This record gives sequence, structure tokens and C-alpha cells, in this order.
Amino acid sequence: MTEEHLSRTLADAPRADEGYYGPDSVSWRVFSDPGSMLGAKNAVFLQMLEPGMMTHFERVSLTTEGPEQLAARFDRTSAYLRDAIFADRAHADAAAAHVDRLHERASWTNPETGEVVSAKQPDWQRWTWWTYIWSAVRGYQEFGPGLSTADSNRLVQESRHGAESLHVPGPYFQTFDELDAYIRKELETKALTLFAALAGHTLRHPDVKGPVAKFVTRRVLDGVLSLLPESALYFYAVEDRGPKAFARGARFTKWIAKLSRKNRSAEQLIAEAIGDSIAKPYQRVRPARA
Repeated sequence: MTEEHLSRTLADAPRADEGYYGPDSVSWRVFSDPGSMLGAKNAVFLQMLEPGMMTHFERVSLTTEGPEQLAARFDRTSAYLRDAIFADRAHADAAAAHVDRLHERASWTNPETGEVVSAKQPDWQRWTWWTYIWSAVRGYQEFGPGLSTADSNRLVQESRHGAESLHVPGPYFQTFDELDAYIRKELETKALTLFAALAGHTLRHPDVKGPVAKFVTRRVLDGVLSLLPESALYFYAVEDRGPKAFARGARFTKWIAKLSRKNRSAEQLIAEAIGDSIAKPYQRVRPARA
């Protein structure tokens, strides 16, 4: 959940290197795939269970934003996450520095205590970053080609760089099992604020028109929600969706991910992600002068 405004400079530095991950990384393969992108939507439902963070968002900006502004916010967040992985090092560094400044400036004053609260709270930072990584991996496992245990562990290890670039504190994880245990343990401390409940209701009941669109949206949402740990499901009003509904949703979402690939290979998906990063960088970098 980040916000930024793209630089308006006329020139942008050419791609100088393969970034912090590169073609041999698991991250390039996973984060270029529609399966991980669909799975990552699940992270929002987990992030909304951090009550302090949601209160912060409510105080800082979200209550003044309509659906279009919120959609733009998520698009910008997606652009940052894309560049963090696929951009060259200069653009990845510029993107991370910009997001870090935004988090630093996003603050409000508690009228009861006088405390100035910024978005850079260690527990919030850890929860936000690692729920995203966990959800993307789960999406690739369920809706994509799948990952071996070794590759799942390697991706978690590669994700440490992204965490460090945003000053997300450790400890860091070495295996996906460690990350999974952290997510499930942390859920024991979470809660759903009224604001988060309303936001969750909006996400689960989007304003779509027509029977086909409603059917597709419902099934994909079931697929996304199927990734949530059972304890997280209790926070949301999904009593009408049993295991069979979630299983149907997962199968349907896997089919949607397959359609989204359009028979493109992993190499083609990676090339497209890199191309998007070059064409519309999250944060432009001025070319070095000769």
C-alpha cells in the first residue's frame, strides 16, 4: 500500500544492468507470471488485519479517496514492486528511496497522546512486505506452474534484498516454511477494525455490471480467498463460501491465469515485465552526463 507521483523529467537513463535479481533468479520467473499477480491480491486481505496500520491509513489518506484513486494507488504500488525486481539497479534504488520517503512523510498526530505516528513502524513493515511475498508464492504454487521446495526457499532468500531496500527490519527468513510459520503465528495477534471491515466488504463485493462479469469476479475472488489461512477467513464474512466453493474458485482462477499467459513462455513474460519497466518506470533516473 504505497503512493507516488511519477517524475516528469524529459529524459530517462537507459537500462544499465540486470538489476538485483537477474535471469538466473527465481524471482524473475515467479513475479512475471499471472499466477503470482493474482495470488498477491490475497496479501491485501492479510494486510488489512493489522489494526494499527489500518487506523494509520484511515487517518492519513484513504478516507478521502474514491474507487478511482484507490485503483490508481494500487497500480502505482504494482509499478514499484515490478521495478524493484525487474528494473536495473539505478531505477530499483530510485524507486525504493521514493517509497521510503513517502512512508516517512505519511504521518498523523494522535490527538489523545500527541504522538506523531509515521508509516515506518517495524511490525507494520514486516507484515506488509512478507504477506506480499507469501501471497505471491502461494499464487504461483496454486495458479501458476508451481515451485519446488528449493525454489520456494530461494525466492524467500532473494526477497531479503527488497526488504532491506525499504528498511524492513529482520529477522529474515531462510525457508518458505519459516515464512509460513511467521504468517500463521502473527494472525493470532491480528484484528479487524471497522474501517478494515468496510474496505474488505468493498473488495469482496466490487461494483461490476452484467451476469458474466459478476460470475467471473465472484469465482476469481473465491480463488484469491482460497489462499488465506483458515484462521484469516474467520475475520471476513465468507460463511456462505465453503470448501467446495473455494476449490471451484481456485480451479477457475488457475484457468484465468493460464488464459492471461496467452501461451507465452516464462522468458517472454519476463521480457514483457522488463519492457514495461523500461517504458513506464516507477521513478525516472536522469542519465549520467558524459
